[in-house]
Amino acid sequence: MSGTILENLSNKKLSIVLSIILVIQLISFFIGAFIAPAPSSTEQILAIKCLAQNPNELSIPRDAVTPNQVQPKNCLKIDEDSSTQSGITFAYQLPLPREGFQLDYSRWQQNLLTILIPEVLYDSRMERHSKIDVDEHINSTVQMRIRLAVRNIGDKDWKLYAQKDSLKRTISCQIDANKRIHGYKYDCDLIQLFELQSLYYDYYLINLQFVSNDSVNFGFMSDLLLVEIHQNGGFTKIWLLMKTLFTLITLLTLMWFTKRLQQLHRETTLLEKTLIVLGCAITQLNIPLEFLSLWFDIEFMSFLCDLRQGIFHCALLSFWIIFIGEHLLDGIHRSRLSSYYKQLSVVLIAYIALFIFDLSERGIQWFDPFFTIWEVDSRFALIFIITASIASIGYFMFLCFHIWLAFRNISSKQSSLPSMSSTRRLLYQGIIYRFKFLLLATLICAASTVVAYIMGQVTEDQWHWEDSTDSFIAPLQWTSAMFTTVYALWNCYVITLLILYAPSHKELGTNVDSMSEEIEFNRLTEHDENNEKTENLNATGGDTSPASDMRLLQQLATKSSID
Repeated sequence: MSGTILENLSNKKLSIVLSIILVIQLISFFIGAFIAPAPSSTEQILAIKCLAQNPNELSIPRDAVTPNQVQPKNCLKIDEDSSTQSGITFAYQLPLPREGFQLDYSRWQQNLLTILIPEVLYDSRMERHSKIDVDEHINSTVQMRIRLAVRNIGDKDWKLYAQKDSLKRTISCQIDANKRIHGYKYDCDLIQLFELQSLYYDYYLINLQFVSNDSVNFGFMSDLLLVEIHQNGGFTKIWLLMKTLFTLITLLTLMWFTKRLQQLHRETTLLEKTLIVLGCAITQLNIPLEFLSLWFDIEFMSFLCDLRQGIFHCALLSFWIIFIGEHLLDGIHRSRLSSYYKQLSVVLIAYIALFIFDLSERGIQWFDPFFTIWEVDSRFALIFIITASIASIGYFMFLCFHIWLAFRNISSKQSSLPSMSSTRRLLYQGIIYRFKFLLLATLICAASTVVAYIMGQVTEDQWHWEDSTDSFIAPLQWTSAMFTTVYALWNCYVITLLILYAPSHKELGTNVDSMSEEIEFNRLTEHDENNEKTENLNATGGDTSPASDMRLLQQLATKSSID
């Protein structure tokens, strides 16, 4: 029976492995911080208010662009500061031209999110119709008719992509009491308009009309600002390059690991099966399916990416439970999946809930890009995200507690090392140090995963977070650095586990009893007591059976010299 590479790996080679991991982490951090751009970019577009000669046709602010003028189509521009007039269309043509050059979107930019910011001015004439105490609050539901059209370079006409005749959104604004002066602006919340999970076309046109705003009696809307957020193409290229490289590495490592297991004449252990599942999970996450969006309009790409990442997270959290449980050294023999059904059930239920939440958001957006759960019930969405963040922190604390138990039990076993023979003592000392290294790596990976998850769920102030600050090297992109570093950490962690827990290429013989299979320090307590008793009997002239620990010690001496 052969042992694992973890048992036979020398401290020198373990240091080399650790150095390689640190180099990969540093490279991934520098790529994200200094080479890759920010994951996303924003652009603010002020609406062009049009009076459409033909309400059934699209209002196009920039239908034909010449060096001297811009010719609109079905758009008679107006300057009145009111949105209550019937027939007014708020038109947006994306992207905006820059320095006289018409830009276009790239399919590398992957997705598009649009947000409305209403600019509402206070109307003192409405003051007599309401009783105002300190602040003036607005919480009004409006109905809009929206049409989204698309066009590629070379196309003559715009193609209607999606439309909704009765889109409901809530305008929530407030103004301080000392600013209730005619013409002063309200402070309004953002309103999500739509989200496209695939940025397949070069140009986008939005026509928006207020169908019914009788309840908007708080003042008048001077302008309607649109903020579009898209993924940066430069970040996508670097991200897909990393995914392609890690796909090859993890796939080859997983194939090598399974081939080693097939060469053994025994059943695969629970830990080894879990490692195979974890290797498959990280490999499916690494496969760069986003390349398909360069040729096809995959309208569910963001939902698919969330699903793949959820599968990996579920496998990773389940592996940590089994990995720590198999090495607690508390005298309880688990080694079966049923021993962890309570913990694994909690993880499974949590990720089913996350899947339902994502399905109710991006799953519906696959068919209706204007849908958002924040408009249906924003409190439910916020409570769900807060609960998920608290649950992730709770899981991390649970994992920290069990890692502490494993450290404590390992430390208690170290007190028995001086009474062992030198061969066994050196062997177990090496295993203890290596296993502590894996525990620390698990703790770091878990902490990074929790931080990355919470930062991904909580809405960030992107204008502040991605502000370029003067540096003697280059502006730091902290969000990109977090993504690339954590992603590389996941891959390095899984690859290291697959290598260290793979069976060693050295054979110890065919007559080793089942106790040698436990040399991975997961059942040290009982075996050490029996082994030390056997050694004392042999020292006094006791009989030695073919399966005695004296033979095991000799084989351990052979193993300790490997590598």
